[in-house]
Amino acid sequence: MTDRSSPVLRQETPASAATRVGKAKASFDAIRVDYPPQTAVMAALDEMRIAALDRSEHSSCGGAMLVAPHGCGKTESIVALRRVLEAAADEGCKPLLHVETAGAGTTDSLPTSILQALGAARPDVGTEKARWPRAIAEMRRSGVQIVVFDEFNRAARRPLMSRPMATAIREKIMDAGVAPVAFVGSEDAGSVLAQVPELMERLDDDIDLSPLRWDTRGDRALFLSFLADLDQAMVDAGILACLSGLADEGIARPIWEASAGRVRRICKIVRAAMAVALHDGRASIDHGDLAEAVDSYCIPRDFCSSNPFARQRVQ
Repeated sequence: MTDRSSPVLRQETPASAATRVGKAKASFDAIRVDYPPQTAVMAALDEMRIAALDRSEHSSCGGAMLVAPHGCGKTESIVALRRVLEAAADEGCKPLLHVETAGAGTTDSLPTSILQALGAARPDVGTEKARWPRAIAEMRRSGVQIVVFDEFNRAARRPLMSRPMATAIREKIMDAGVAPVAFVGSEDAGSVLAQVPELMERLDDDIDLSPLRWDTRGDRALFLSFLADLDQAMVDAGILACLSGLADEGIARPIWEASAGRVRRICKIVRAAMAVALHDGRASIDHGDLAEAVDSYCIPRDFCSSNPFARQRVQ
């Protein structure tokens, strides 16, 4: 590969380069670009929350299932909605309770995880039987209006416990009328829920957050729009001086191939390419930067078997 670096930056010390590029990475991580599939997930979850607000006291609640591959933006959607709801809520209230399913994969871990999400002191104290009433009381005190069990695919790690975990959530939270519940996770979460038909019958909605497809016109338009917005956001944030043409098809399609249409991978590829460009002292990302980013981020993780940018060079 030809040397594309700036002569001035060749005199830069490693420490000053690390500071400059590190700050740029921090600015990139702070960028928030609208990604319509995530926005749709936020709207669907909020709709489920609002639909349950006027139910009669202690009447049973429904729920939803959001199952999608890793890296599609499930957790980011939940966190974004939680921030919006908490900003408008009274102090101390948690309209959306974001519970991370524990890796232990047991019914005993559920009330502990709930108490941790609520910020309760010593969430693991006492027996499971004693912790459940405490968790429910804290949820009611905190004004919880919807509960999201994230990474619910972890319940599949211990197959004999999968059904008891799902059943405990149904009985203790949904049937007790505490709040509607959204089960979120990768494909294994769906297999857990499929074992509990009485729970599946109570789920009102399936929320979609599948990876974007290049061969679907609507998905491709969303993908190109997202790349264009991300490109502009880097310039607006002062990270890069010029647009990089990320939405040009000759660049966008290889990004899609390398990322499999998953938003986390898209951002990681662009972030890595940005760092290469800045280390070389250039004002925008070029084809070679993206090729290096795919080589360093995607290939070692087996996200793609070959580098689509390298294939373009050969062609």
